[in-house]
Amino acid sequence: MFNIREYVPNLRNAVAMVCGFAIAAGIWWWWTSRPKHLTPAERVAQVGELDRIEYAIRNARSWRVTTTGTMHGEPFETDQDVMCPFNSHTVTCINAPGRSGVAEEFIETKDTFYAREGSDPWASQPRPGTDKCALGPMAGPAPLISTLESVRASTVLSRGTELQFEGGSCRVWDLLTKNGAGASMGSICVDEMTHLPYEFRMGALRVHYSNWNLPAAIDTPVSPTSDFTQP
Repeated sequence: MFNIREYVPNLRNAVAMVCGFAIAAGIWWWWTSRPKHLTPAERVAQVGELDRIEYAIRNARSWRVTTTGTMHGEPFETDQDVMCPFNSHTVTCINAPGRSGVAEEFIETKDTFYAREGSDPWASQPRPGTDKCALGPMAGPAPLISTLESVRASTVLSRGTELQFEGGSCRVWDLLTKNGAGASMGSICVDEMTHLPYEFRMGALRVHYSNWNLPAAIDTPVSPTSDFTQP
């Protein structure tokens, strides 16, 4: 009998481990780089734009996060729709030859957690929901705001090119090391009108953000089993 209660934490930990290694590699790079002097203009650009990005994220009420990467040698993509404060719908798909489709799916509400593997029946468990707006959207294993705060002291933002995408455009801000010859640690592409991020990159981690402040229908499953250990 399949026990999804045991499966879910293992898969989540694996995804977090993969993303964590990518971020750790980037942090190691700037930590071992050579010193670099920042100009006053660079400091103003960094502090001002980071503050605007964080303010916009903290005031968002809904979003979609799409994370791509590789897990156990297989490419995966995870989409998460969030409606603050408690509702979210997360779908992880594996895109490998001979093995593609939905690997796992979760729905969280104010008081219930639902889960299933592939097209299996839904299972549910009472669980207090977390305030998604308090943390903001994720960037791999950690919230994006926390990640930006952790690199604030070690990087400077450098204004890059404007990228066009379906429905709009965003401005690339490169995260350059302060302690090296302008080595790039990653980048964040931001809507210049709203200051909300469209894409965040760091090492092998690539996260796409969309549907900011748009309504999302997150429907709960009909008649799920009440115990994860039941089929």
